[in-house]
Amino acid sequence: MGTIKSSWEIALERTKDVVPDKENLEQKRCITDGKKLVSRYLSDPEIDLSDLVNVFEGNQLTWICEGVREALLSNLTLPSDEFALNRSRRAGEGFAVLSDNSRKLKMLLSQLEQFFQEYLGERSRMREEVDRAYEPRRQQKEDEMSKKTGQRVQINPQNDPEYVGLLRQQLMMVDDRYGQVLQGVKDELTSMSS
Repeated sequence: MGTIKSSWEIALERTKDVVPDKENLEQKRCITDGKKLVSRYLSDPEIDLSDLVNVFEGNQLTWICEGVREALLSNLTLPSDEFALNRSRRAGEGFAVLSDNSRKLKMLLSQLEQFFQEYLGERSRMREEVDRAYEPRRQQKEDEMSKKTGQRVQINPQNDPEYVGLLRQQLMMVDDRYGQVLQGVKDELTSMSS
């Protein structure tokens, strides 16, 4: 009569011939380490990314650079404020460690800077347009609520779901349009650093 095996015993039998792929594990570790290097680089303006990366060689360097590329791309985003603009700017500058074509990279980063400034200006203009368009509606709501309560009511647009929804919708359209262009820049940076 056969014995009943526990799920642990079954799992051990199924994995007894599995040998960990040391190179694959090393690659994953290096990619993760490359991402950590970018985190250090972005958090400290005194750090030079090339100093962190150039201590590696061979396959390790290739994998470290893969992690660096992934992290830089993920930090290259449409800025919502000055802090985010500086972070994106620094992420773009980090591609210098991955690219052999410094002239083309410098030109692309200059265009990216103009693009970010244009984007922030467009967001600001869109916010002003929404404010102007919403103002009559805000006044109407204030008048209605003042009549109901018998007291003067002031509505902060930031607390009105109608305003917030309208603003979010308009800003999403701007983000979508500029996001497509940014993706093209990211693709160009990827091809320059592969």
